[in-house]
Amino acid sequence: MPYLTQVAEDHPGFFSNLLSAGHLVRGGSVSLLENLYNVAVNALRPLLPAFSAASPKVSAAVEGRRAAAGEIARWAERERDPFRPLLWLHGASAGELAGAIPIVARVREERPELQLIVTYSSPSAESVLAEIDADHAGYPPLETMADCREAIRQSRPDALVFAKLDAWPALTRAATEAGVSLGMINATVRPTSTRLRGPGRQLLAPSYGRLDGVGAVSDGAMERLEMLGTRREVIQVTGDAAFERALERVDRAREAVSEGGRRLPARVDGRVRLCAGSTWPEDERVLIDAAAILSRSSNGGDSRVPELDLILVPHEPDAAAVKRIQSMCLEALGSEPRLWSDLPADGRSESKVHAPLIVDAVGFLAELYLECDMAWVGGGIGGEGLHSVVEPAAAGLPVLFGPVQDRWEAQQMVEKGIALEAPPAEVAGSIDSLLRDPERRARMGESARLYVESGRGATEASVRLVLDLLAEGGQK
Repeated sequence: MPYLTQVAEDHPGFFSNLLSAGHLVRGGSVSLLENLYNVAVNALRPLLPAFSAASPKVSAAVEGRRAAAGEIARWAERERDPFRPLLWLHGASAGELAGAIPIVARVREERPELQLIVTYSSPSAESVLAEIDADHAGYPPLETMADCREAIRQSRPDALVFAKLDAWPALTRAATEAGVSLGMINATVRPTSTRLRGPGRQLLAPSYGRLDGVGAVSDGAMERLEMLGTRREVIQVTGDAAFERALERVDRAREAVSEGGRRLPARVDGRVRLCAGSTWPEDERVLIDAAAILSRSSNGGDSRVPELDLILVPHEPDAAAVKRIQSMCLEALGSEPRLWSDLPADGRSESKVHAPLIVDAVGFLAELYLECDMAWVGGGIGGEGLHSVVEPAAAGLPVLFGPVQDRWEAQQMVEKGIALEAPPAEVAGSIDSLLRDPERRARMGESARLYVESGRGATEASVRLVLDLLAEGGQK
């Protein structure tokens, strides 16, 4: 992420004097603020190594972007075929790129000669790169005109397409100068985004105004994209291809489970499974506290009410996460949780069936959803943002999550009654309401699957958009 842009979004006063000094130069689609931004990023460049001390992820992103223009140039010198079209796809992180996977796969079916560059802003994106099979993958160039122009000049893409958002001034300006078609797929702008107001909007409006083709996820997203400067005539509502990706992943997982690939122990009568996917510490705390409250209620209450079988799948299931959850369970429940890695191979003779289960492995969350009765999606209490609510919905589960989120699909699911948004104090009550009502769980789950299926067609519409951009770029 360009560091100066983050400053602009988080500290509007930083640019107040600059905004009063000039206005957008619309004829050339360049603003005074963009020029000042470029000067400032160049001035900050020698200081970037200091950012590396923040965390390993920040360090990887900073160093990756500093070296990116050279990496792209070296790839182009070795492997760029000037007689083949090139698509450059950029996504902020794993979620954005994952939603683009079915689109890219179909585009390559239609244009098998296509070369592909994939760039990303966060190291998390590396988890999905194997599914994209790019000719070159790495960080985008640093947000300076010199670096972006060099990367564009050397790679000579026909189209540069952003997945979901993350269009930035220098890269879009350099691409436009070189005659590269610009697009955005699965495009959305959150209603609360700082991009929509103040200096963030002033800085980014020219970038969005340069886009030649945009596939918005919804009518609301289309309106906000217009507010941000995107030309109305280049926007179409295509939907979100992440819906079809979720359906494909769940359907493949269902085949694996039906062929004997179950991941969880045999069910215990009288217990309802909740799979909490991609949890952060704040999610784990409220869920374990809720499990403790519900356990105390069941011990002295109505024996006809099912008990909760809690499955915790940490976003980063390392030793630190296991230790953290173990400590929480001991404190709230008075017993240690089970570990997925300690389960017997046949899953039939495990002990401590009443303790939460920690899944200390990765790669099969969709299978876990299919073996459970309801889902909690992490990130809505704390973390780096709410994770995908579409995948558990595709698995036919009622979905719960915390209130700290502004995902359009999550909000639609709440409005349609197929998901529950629960603040920390209401988590136990929300879970309990579903434990007590199997018919409601079934209705919500069926409606959730139908909701995801209603998103079919987004991939095909987005493929047409990308193919048109490639054709236009090839003619410039």
